[in-house]
Amino acid sequence: MMPVNSSNQEINVSDLLLYINCPRRVYFVNRGFELFSEVTASRLERIILKELSLNYPEIVKECSLNADNLYEELEISLAKVCTDLPLLFPRELACVTKEIFEDGEARARAKLPEIAANLRGALEEFGKEPMLAALTPVKTEPFLSSERLNLKGVPSKLVCFEGAQVPSILKPGSCPQQGVWASDRIHAAAFVMLLEAENGKEVPFAFVEYVSFGLLRRVAVRSTDRREVLKICREVEKIKAGVMPERKEEKFCKECNFSEHCVSESSLMSKFF
Repeated sequence: MMPVNSSNQEINVSDLLLYINCPRRVYFVNRGFELFSEVTASRLERIILKELSLNYPEIVKECSLNADNLYEELEISLAKVCTDLPLLFPRELACVTKEIFEDGEARARAKLPEIAANLRGALEEFGKEPMLAALTPVKTEPFLSSERLNLKGVPSKLVCFEGAQVPSILKPGSCPQQGVWASDRIHAAAFVMLLEAENGKEVPFAFVEYVSFGLLRRVAVRSTDRREVLKICREVEKIKAGVMPERKEEKFCKECNFSEHCVSESSLMSKFF
């Protein structure tokens, strides 16, 4: 484990997401534990689809509103992504077997028909130029930080839409029927607040791109979202200073990499309190 500095450590937006998932994850990651022990086919699928989504602007620019044409271009792009992946993530993929890689690639390829259909639907509804504006980065993975917020982070990209520079985050997981997941709303709000601190201008909204489905959702950030970001930041500060959050039994606890340590740490604390 790494030594922990109990001083006021700067918080990363990723810490907020860990906290939403489980506050104790912040505690263990901050003490040097690995969040992911291995790359599974499912995780590899998400990595592939996230990389593929970075090519959406070029694909949309070149394609007609034909679903077959979109699918073909996505398939070509996915093959290139899979070829480049070991060069992009050499450390993460160093121990991935050929079987896992092929399984991850097959899972990603199975999503292409739905991605093509959804991209085509959005193009027909909103038009090519607005879609290109919403998808095309003016900056990719820019570093944002604010001393006042004691927060830093790297959004997937910044895009220029309706005359405003706004953050866009790529989410490779599931997608709700309408709008965005509550955790994604907080994720977007954190980057909106950071971008406002960086530019000194109001940021009216953000985009959340569900890359496994080819769906783009616009998020209007509310004061309640901003309040929640500040609340979580303060809780994370306490955890990073050494406070162990209360343990809560969740349905995903059995699959958590920290479950063994979580139980042992709880048992140790129970002797003192």
